[in-house]
Amino acid sequence: MRKTILFTILISIFFVSTAFDEQFEDALGRKVELNHPPQRILSLVPAVTEILFALGLEERIVAVTEYCTYPAAAKDLPTVGEYADPGLENILLFKPDLVIASADMNRPALVERLEALKIPVYVVYPHTVDETLKTIEGIGQITGAGIAAEHITAMIRAQITALQKKIAGKTRPEVLEVVMLHPLTVAGPKTFVDDVIRLAGGHNVVTEGPSRYPTWNPEALLTANPEAIIVSSYPGQPDPWQFFAQWPQLRAVKNDEIIHIEADWIHRPGPRMILGIKALAQALHPDMVFDE
Repeated sequence: MRKTILFTILISIFFVSTAFDEQFEDALGRKVELNHPPQRILSLVPAVTEILFALGLEERIVAVTEYCTYPAAAKDLPTVGEYADPGLENILLFKPDLVIASADMNRPALVERLEALKIPVYVVYPHTVDETLKTIEGIGQITGAGIAAEHITAMIRAQITALQKKIAGKTRPEVLEVVMLHPLTVAGPKTFVDDVIRLAGGHNVVTEGPSRYPTWNPEALLTANPEAIIVSSYPGQPDPWQFFAQWPQLRAVKNDEIIHIEADWIHRPGPRMILGIKALAQALHPDMVFDE
C-alpha cells in the first residue's frame, strides 16, 4: 500500500495542469482571485503541506509550520511557527503569493489581515473523507495542478470503493477513537475520524456530546464499553495499553482489541488517510485482506 501511495506521489509530478482560472472558491465560500498560478505558496496546515508534496509542488512551497513533518523533506523547509498562531510578521517575511489556511485552526483575524494586505488566502475545512478529496482537488485547481489532483483522488476513491464492496454486509464492531488519554478525549460524530471509522467498517460509540471531541470520565467509558479502542502514541502521554488495563471488564481489553493506528493517518485529512482507513479495516475485520 505504501508503494502505491509513493507511486501516486511520484507520477503526479508529470500531471501538473496548465489550465488556470483567475477566481476560485474556498471551503468557506470565499472568492480567491489570482492572476497566475502561485509560485510562492505558504502552508499553514500540515495536511495541506502533504497535499502540495503529493501534487509535485514542493519547489513552490516557501514556508510551512513546525508541525508540517511529512514527507521528510517538509522538515527542511523554513517555518513560520505553530500553525494555530504563526504571526503575521513571520508570514510576510516569505512574501507568499498564496497562503493556504485552515478554518479549524487559523484565526479569522489572521485571514482578514492578510486579505487587507492583498495576499490571497485559500481556506480549507474538510470534516469527512469526501470533503478531503474535494480539498485535494480544490488545491490542485488553485495551484494549476488540477490533473495531478484528479489522478490522486481517483486512485483513492477507487480503493475506498473496493474496500466498501468487501465489507458490505459485515458486522460493524463498536469502536472508540481516543484523541488523548489525559484528559480522556474522544472523537465524536461529525469528525474526520468518525468518517474514517465508518468507511473502515466500524461504528463509532460516541454518538453525542458537548463538542465534536468530548472529554469522557471512566463512567462514560464503561457505559459505552467499546469492542475496539483506537489509540495513537504521543510523547508525554501514558502507555495506552497500560492505561486501559485499569478496566479489565471492557470488551476491548478482554479481547485485546486496543488498536494502534498512526495518528497522522486518521487525524490528517490528506492523501495518507487511505492508509488509515485500510489499517483500521484490517484490524476490525482480520479475516479479510484489504491491500491490493
